[in-house]
Amino acid sequence: MKLVFFGTPDFAVPSLCALHESHHEVLGVVTNPDKKSGRGRKFQSSPVKITAEKYGYPIFQPKDLRNNDFVSQIKQIKSDIYIVVAFKILPESILKIPQKGAVNLHASLLPMFRGAAPINHAILNGETKTGVTTFQIRQSVDTGDILLQDIISLNNSITAGEVYNELAQTGAVLLVKTMDGLDQGSIFPKKQKDEIATLAPKIIIDDCRINWNNPAKIIHNQIRAFSPKPGAFTFLKGKRVKLFNSKELENKENPVLKPGEIKYLKPDLLVGTGTNTIQINQIQFEGRKILPVSQFISGYHKIIGERFD
Repeated sequence: MKLVFFGTPDFAVPSLCALHESHHEVLGVVTNPDKKSGRGRKFQSSPVKITAEKYGYPIFQPKDLRNNDFVSQIKQIKSDIYIVVAFKILPESILKIPQKGAVNLHASLLPMFRGAAPINHAILNGETKTGVTTFQIRQSVDTGDILLQDIISLNNSITAGEVYNELAQTGAVLLVKTMDGLDQGSIFPKKQKDEIATLAPKIIIDDCRINWNNPAKIIHNQIRAFSPKPGAFTFLKGKRVKLFNSKELENKENPVLKPGEIKYLKPDLLVGTGTNTIQINQIQFEGRKILPVSQFISGYHKIIGERFD
């Protein structure tokens, strides 16, 4: 089939690469406008744009998807279908153009975790599995009929960053299977069960702040869910501290600490919670780089015996 690809971040790159290698034909790529970034404030292209340039695809970077000039341009591309991976919500004026509609790749097992941050919320919720879903796009976000799904297992130490990378690859394979199935007429869309749907709204800064009165499991999941970005954080004497690479411990084998209380038993940094002790293996003071606890303690040994706020 002939398609136009919509995507921006690195999550979408494996999908574009897989479609390029398939027998389907990419007629154009739509991605976000270049943005100023870094200390030099130089314009930076999106990962999808960089990949599209490598393949020599026509590239469109509209500031407004409803812009008449852009709508007119994209109408001139005789595409069978639009493929959307990690992109904005497409307006009706765009969705109605291709004969076979638009297909989205979503990083959850819909109808679970509809929304902008499905990977983070799956880990926050302590899920033991997640996956990717291809579905037909409707105006209401993430509610369209399901085409195909693929599942991955989640252990209790995996981070959002690791899941992100795995689902980007898994999703790319699923997307080509979806395109093949639609082309062959072998896929039969299934309606989502709205009654069991859960939401995964955009992460806000308050989601990342640790409450040490919470159970250790919740804090551990929070640290995993926001690793490597934006980072679960706490405060020590007014300074923000981000924590990474944690482990929930059994109190019968470790000192019982008050919520937020810090103890160092070389090489482990232990912190009290509302239930069990939690072990922290990597730590980052505001404005500093992430360090293993053993290196961090050598420069900040005064934190031992203190309490995180």
